[in-house]
Amino acid sequence: GGIGYPLAIGDFNNNGKLDFAGAYRIPIDAELAQAAIAELQLDSSFLVKKIYQDTVIIPLAATDVNSNNLRELNITDPLLTVSGKAFANYEQSHPDSFPNIRQFTHRTWEVSGEVSREVFTDLDQDGFREVLYKGDDSLQPNSHQIFVAEYKPASRTMERVFGYVPSPDWRTSRFSVGDFDADGFLEFATGSVTGYVYVVENIGDDSYQPTYQDTVSTPNAYLTAPTDDIDGNGKTEFFLGGSAFYNGVPATRIYWFEADGNNNYIKKRSFFLLGTDVLGFDVLYTYDINSDGIDDLVCSFSFSVVMLIWNNSTQEFDLFYYDIWENYDQEINSITMYDAFNTGYLDLFVSVTDIANPPRIKSFYYKSNHVTGVEIPSNAPGDFHLAQNYPNPFNLTTIIRYELPLSMNIELSVYDILGRMVKKLVNKYQQAGTHKLPFDASGLSSAVYIYQLKTGKKVLRKKMFLMH
Repeated sequence: GGIGYPLAIGDFNNNGKLDFAGAYRIPIDAELAQAAIAELQLDSSFLVKKIYQDTVIIPLAATDVNSNNLRELNITDPLLTVSGKAFANYEQSHPDSFPNIRQFTHRTWEVSGEVSREVFTDLDQDGFREVLYKGDDSLQPNSHQIFVAEYKPASRTMERVFGYVPSPDWRTSRFSVGDFDADGFLEFATGSVTGYVYVVENIGDDSYQPTYQDTVSTPNAYLTAPTDDIDGNGKTEFFLGGSAFYNGVPATRIYWFEADGNNNYIKKRSFFLLGTDVLGFDVLYTYDINSDGIDDLVCSFSFSVVMLIWNNSTQEFDLFYYDIWENYDQEINSITMYDAFNTGYLDLFVSVTDIANPPRIKSFYYKSNHVTGVEIPSNAPGDFHLAQNYPNPFNLTTIIRYELPLSMNIELSVYDILGRMVKKLVNKYQQAGTHKLPFDASGLSSAVYIYQLKTGKKVLRKKMFLMH
């Protein structure tokens, strides 16, 4: 992917093989990258199949805006001959070609611009695709607005149908889209650099109006993503937050928003992710990581990736995956997840910028691995209990609590994510009741660890996150 944009993935030429569209460049020089498509081969290698020769750079999304069953790819265009920015729409010339015919160019910025995660969707549900983005006005250059543009069959291009300047703070980026108040009309939510939250609702064909405004106690509120009723209460949600320094500690605070009436929302809860990057390429995504039919939260930061799954029984998020990017010559720009090999689980693709080694832009592929020697069961047995460690994440020391219904021999051990034991904490006969044990992680590196309580044939396991 390009800076701030994930790879676009799909079978773009209908040959049954998975294609990856992104920015492509090998040498480090002053020339721009080019948009390209690589195809996944049967031997798991990737073969570059198409390079776009004009000035387009970063694929945004696959669409079919004119509903003719030909695949399209929308790619950023820096408009080198004039000022401003745009994206170009390419369509297949025939069903088994890659998108190769340039249909139209939609200008998003007249003079300058910035990454704003364009969202392609049908906001007014009329069958014509819209694109939602932040841009500027041709009549008032440098006037930043949120725009909705819709594909118009008569002109065979995208035309702006709505513009909105959020006030008092117009410095917004990224969007969540959904019918969050369940009234049959879609909304989009966005946040600003000073923590303002705005919700705008579609009210008819090409018609929109602001319906809600609030604030959150975090600046740089550019992280946002929608979820589809993760707690099973019949309401869709959107999450919104940002990264900053809290009492000198870098952290990310994310709020859970949910409707409590038409066009009104409450902050159901918020949570912190400690030690995250501040003012980098921070993006919040939703994917079904563990294939249970429920949306999960995925955060990518400049040097880490965090995955959280909602545990309805404990009413808490569990840490599913955490990875620190240890090569500080590389900065994470974006991620995407896709079941590349039809295993039923999503694989992870991480796009980075490398300032030291060519190619400067590159993507790494991580295959899903849901079967390990210490895989976590979904629920604990009812006759004894292993609680989540506290605090979690933790720095050096945390408390592990467990309950025994009877006096018994128990083993309490800590493993790394590969299933190797790193420390045995308890191996003895203990009385019935509640037990609390401090765990000192001195000498261990920052990572996800698993602690296991075992008695007889019964085993309980949970994950904990050590962060120095």
